Amino acid sequence: AGGASSAATSSGGRGLAVREQQPAPTPLPAAVSPTETRREFVIRRWGDFGFGTAADIPAARDAISHLLPLPQGGLVYAAADPGWGRIAPDGALAIAPRPPGGDFRNTGVTLALSADGTQVRFTLRAGGQPLVFDPLTGNLSAWTGEAGFSPARTETARIRVLDWQGSNRPRLGNMPLRLGEGEFSRSLAILVREDGFLLGTDTHLRLFDAQGRLVDSIATPGAVWGVAVAGDMGVAALGDGTIRWYRFEAGALREQAALFVHAETLRWVLWTPEGLFDHAPNGGQELVGVHLNGARNQTPEWASFQQAYRALYAPRAVRGRIAGDYGPAQERLAQLGEVRNRIGRLPSLAPGTLCAVVGAECRNLAWDARALPEGASALRMTFTATDRGLGLGPLDVLVNDRIAARAEPAVGEASVEVPLDPGTNRLVTRLYGSDGSLFAEGPALLLRRPGEPEAPPTAGRLVVLAIGVNEYAQPDLNLRFAEPDARSVGDALRAHGDGLFRDVDLRVLPSARATRRGVLDALAAVARDTAPGDTFILYIAGHGIVSQPGNRFLFLPSDVRDTSSMAVLRSQTIDDATLVAALARIRARDAFILIDTCYAGQIDIDQLAAIGNDTGRFLLAASSSVQEALDSYDDRNGVFAYALMEGLRGRAAVDAEGRVTALALGEWVMRRVPQLAREKGHQQNAVFRAAQRDLRSFPIAVVQR
Repeated sequence: AGGASSAATSSGGRGLAVREQQPAPTPLPAAVSPTETRREFVIRRWGDFGFGTAADIPAARDAISHLLPLPQGGLVYAAADPGWGRIAPDGALAIAPRPPGGDFRNTGVTLALSADGTQVRFTLRAGGQPLVFDPLTGNLSAWTGEAGFSPARTETARIRVLDWQGSNRPRLGNMPLRLGEGEFSRSLAILVREDGFLLGTDTHLRLFDAQGRLVDSIATPGAVWGVAVAGDMGVAALGDGTIRWYRFEAGALREQAALFVHAETLRWVLWTPEGLFDHAPNGGQELVGVHLNGARNQTPEWASFQQAYRALYAPRAVRGRIAGDYGPAQERLAQLGEVRNRIGRLPSLAPGTLCAVVGAECRNLAWDARALPEGASALRMTFTATDRGLGLGPLDVLVNDRIAARAEPAVGEASVEVPLDPGTNRLVTRLYGSDGSLFAEGPALLLRRPGEPEAPPTAGRLVVLAIGVNEYAQPDLNLRFAEPDARSVGDALRAHGDGLFRDVDLRVLPSARATRRGVLDALAAVARDTAPGDTFILYIAGHGIVSQPGNRFLFLPSDVRDTSSMAVLRSQTIDDATLVAALARIRARDAFILIDTCYAGQIDIDQLAAIGNDTGRFLLAASSSVQEALDSYDDRNGVFAYALMEGLRGRAAVDAEGRVTALALGEWVMRRVPQLAREKGHQQNAVFRAAQRDLRSFPIAVVQR
């Protein structure tokens, strides 16, 4: 593991240093459970201002790279587990590093690849369930024992590598293999044609030919604990908790993509070296981001993938890259320009004044306040917005993970009034650049009400707005079943909401009333009538397109008359920014956005997914290039609506009380839509996204048993 060491002196006058108990970590015995991981790297502590006896504090399972003293005594430390920990002033281990991803030191040997080199089998923790991930479909599931996965070959009749396990002197027969100073080999995989092999080390993945000559190497952000090969693809399990795909091209290694799986929730995020990414239906976009270093005395720039969602979310490009098609990624990057440069020019949002509205007065609060005054109904907030080169777009305030207010700031001071939920209120702020593709994170607050540690767990009413457009002012746009779909889905939600909600308020907007003004007025009416304890569901069926330039989703209301140009069309439609702004005024704590659109293949579900990220709401959407796939599955409803109703009737997973949750319905429809479409000879996919940082599902239907 190398000889990294560090030292610091705390304010309490105690001397501390890091010492390795042994030169390299040893894999844990099988009897040690994931929660009993041995910490083999220690922090040595001396009492009596450094002159007393020494005691070792087992602190990490990998090298400890940095120590920082705390003002009140004790310290925090960074370890290559990866993770950080804290030592209390009395020398006790207060917090041990807990790596959020896979621990492949003990499970790297389970790594295996499918024959085409795309699907990967791996185990996150010692003794855990093996998983299979398919990057081309985004499916992560438990391995059920099926064949077709090849683990690494470490010895063949032609190639025999010796002393490669935990050694800095591996050799091919009697020939030493060239490594760096202090570099230990950790894993080995012989290529399929036995014309070379991959050697994983603490710092590199190295490609050797069959004679032991180094052909190429690529630096890795962690030790390579496992490696497997299939065809011209290699995959490695790294010490930073990622799994990475590499392709052999003209004797060189080229990284294709990286996968990170959160061990506790199984949320995942998959990205290319350029930063284009895909993520799990239940979140994951906040787990990874782009980090930009500045000068030594400057704070680095950071943008999570969630902040850069509209710019970097590109599942088609990521999957194409792994499959060997670089075209979609190159096309997307050409549209984006230099993303890293743009992140460095994001606007900044500094806190100004803050007060809580209580009756007719507004009581001042500090930005580090933790409690709301009795009876507070809203916050009035001011900020200073600074343009650093990208211009200024909308300022959003999210309350309890959903958008609650949107303002349009000018350079200088911006103000916004934000309605509060009952119970605990967690607020975050976002300031977008002018093109809306990136946002900067501003101040955040966590405010509790006196005597109310948590928001009330019970829902109030269910408010459903179902919009369906069959008949357009331009007849060649007409559809057959969008309007019946809206009525059918609305009726199903009302029928299965009885007994779960206090009452169900169903509002159907048919073609004649689904004009641009009519849709916006209906959303405004929902905002007036919906309380924080209610649940809101929006269903939209009709035509949708993507505007160019800008790559923005546009919904076509029934009064669209002129489609001769994008500029003319844009003024007649409802773009995603307008939709997000309307949803920001709806105070329901729980909400689900359901979008069913098609229009000659111009709409990509990637753009629809961004609406879920922007609003912090659950989003379930489908888009088809074939109108019939939208219009008719059973001569009554389209594919998307049919799958929704199946799920509400109990085909989706139900809990012990017979309830269907938003998460269960989303997962069902996402799997079911492609199956139903194939039955009719069409291709149609659905996307399900949960944008909340802390995934919290909610019931939307109950199945009578």
